[in-house]
Amino acid sequence: MKQIYKYLLALSVAALTAASSSAQQATTPSGVELQNIEMRQSGDRLVVDMIMDMSQLRVRSNRSLRLTPIVTNGNEMVQLPAVIIDGRRRHIVHERQKSNLYESIDTYIRRYNRKEQIEQYEVNLPFESWMANSELVLQEEWCSCHDMPLSGDMMAIAALEKPAPTRPDLTQQKPQATYIMPEPKSSEATSQLQEFDIFFPLNKSQISDTFMDNSAQIKNLHAALAEGDIKAIHIMGYASPDGPYNFNRSLAAKRADAVQKYLTSANLPSDINIVTNSDATDWNELKKMLSDNKITNWQQIVSVIDDSSIPAAEKNNAIRTRFPEQYALMLKNWYPQLRVTDIKVEHKPQQQLTVADAKRIVKENPQQLTLDDIYLIAIRYGKGSKEWDELILLAVESYPQSVEARINAANVAMANGNYSQAATYLQGLSDNIPEAANSKGILAMAEGRYDQAMALFQKAQSGGVSEATYNISLLKQLMNSQQ
Repeated sequence: MKQIYKYLLALSVAALTAASSSAQQATTPSGVELQNIEMRQSGDRLVVDMIMDMSQLRVRSNRSLRLTPIVTNGNEMVQLPAVIIDGRRRHIVHERQKSNLYESIDTYIRRYNRKEQIEQYEVNLPFESWMANSELVLQEEWCSCHDMPLSGDMMAIAALEKPAPTRPDLTQQKPQATYIMPEPKSSEATSQLQEFDIFFPLNKSQISDTFMDNSAQIKNLHAALAEGDIKAIHIMGYASPDGPYNFNRSLAAKRADAVQKYLTSANLPSDINIVTNSDATDWNELKKMLSDNKITNWQQIVSVIDDSSIPAAEKNNAIRTRFPEQYALMLKNWYPQLRVTDIKVEHKPQQQLTVADAKRIVKENPQQLTLDDIYLIAIRYGKGSKEWDELILLAVESYPQSVEARINAANVAMANGNYSQAATYLQGLSDNIPEAANSKGILAMAEGRYDQAMALFQKAQSGGVSEATYNISLLKQLMNSQQ
């Protein structure tokens, strides 16, 4: 019977949890009005009190109404002393039992029908940790002349909710954020970069304007050259990983030379600096393809590429041997895109770009502004300005995978009180990055997780973040003031 009772209680509480609250008034199905209901923690005690107004209740002479408050969190429970409201005959029986048999902790009341009748209920008991998020449930049972339950109802009438951690007041003394910024240049100007790709057939180094996307790339390249104000052109030749390594190195250099000769024939001004380099293959681009497409075992293939113990000349063979199916797909679909020469056209600096200019350039041609370019514009406006905030957020929108951009954006979000957005930016960043540890510490501090914040600030401090030293001092003051 006890097991069944517990099961029914848990079931009833589960059904009522959504509706329960710290209610001040309630009415039982039988018509007892409960007023000034309160359940509170007072030191190491739990106090429950309420007023029971029975004025509208009708009790037959040989019946009793038992009202039993129960404190429960759905798993644990404790039953409080009951209030038994008797009809005339049942009250006589209970009075005899109390005097002749035992002293009950329950309260017995004789109900005088059609008369006003109020009972003050108050009880306190030792507070246990599980009560921090508990409910006060009232069980109502009509009983027969032998105190056997005839019917019953249960209702949640109050809740003791654990107070949400209060966010500390940091309006007077704020923790210091660490922004990752490029060194300001002597000029406030910013450079614009335009990038183009010239693709080559397998084992070839001659430029063909009809191969792959070369026709459109060459057309756009000529348009960029026609704009003038060119400061430098950077050429980087590559071969795909398949084939002998030394052959690929030589082939990549020949492809870069072919592009240089092509540009030289375009009658460019003599003061343009053309920088030519080459490498056997562009492993970073291949890793990006793997990350973007996430084919089977792509992370293991990236690990092979990053494994410094495998010589560069042997990496392709290692991938082909260990992952033959994936290699066949890469060789057919991806390797042709790695037989390429990259061209970066760097225009002379433009003076005094505004926030509106940066937004326009990023929208029209994102490759024209590097992450450093955006930050150099922001530095001109000054940290904390409206323009600064806009540019920091523009940077993370344009370069969402950049660790620096995410840390800086999180700092701006927290400065504006948007801690949930800051948490999104910081998610997944390693605590071993000192600047990330400092930002995570500020977030933990703002959310009241002081021990975690202290550990993060100390990690940032050991990584050379000077702002973390101030934050540690500020956090100690805050922790001492709340003891």
